[in-house]
Amino acid sequence: MADGTKSTYQSPLRARLKEQTGHIILEAVGNVIRESDLASVSIAEVARTAGVTEQTIYRHYHTRDELIRAFVKWHLEQAVGGPDIQLPRTIDELLAWVESRYSAWEADRQIVSETYLSPIGRELRQPLYELGYQNLMLMLGKEYPAVSEELRAATASAMLTLMSTENFVFLQRTLGYDAMTVHRSIVMAINAMRRGLREYPSTA
Repeated sequence: MADGTKSTYQSPLRARLKEQTGHIILEAVGNVIRESDLASVSIAEVARTAGVTEQTIYRHYHTRDELIRAFVKWHLEQAVGGPDIQLPRTIDELLAWVESRYSAWEADRQIVSETYLSPIGRELRQPLYELGYQNLMLMLGKEYPAVSEELRAATASAMLTLMSTENFVFLQRTLGYDAMTVHRSIVMAINAMRRGLREYPSTA
């Protein structure tokens, strides 16, 4: 170069291999959690499960906390559809979408309960819940324009709580519900709220 400095060439192949190795490492984290729990995740155990050296993991993630954070973020992105997620346009669409989420959570119950409910999981899910709340407010406003904003906000909060991961895990652990039963109970409860909203303006 004219100023005497050298440009750094970034090999596309090397970048692709690094990305693939990163996915192998994150999948190994998931396998460790499925076989045991979040506390069992260590750099050494993940390296053993992934079939790579600890040094390889440290090249991607400097600490155990950074590794776990990356895994939870990656798993959440997969769960909600990644960056190309299409938000439901109606409450009926939302309830249909939630059914598939419950089935996926049940299939990966150990990861959901161990990581989604952890401090890191709660932190990473917060923006998703805020987005879900705003979308619920929008949908309720379209379906029930005569209802006050205060009542829509209360209803959106209740619906969001019913559909949350926390409630899903609670119903499974406490009442032994499977994914289908959780979904059926949530749909019935939310539809009862919707009937109440339809009647509310005329009885106010």
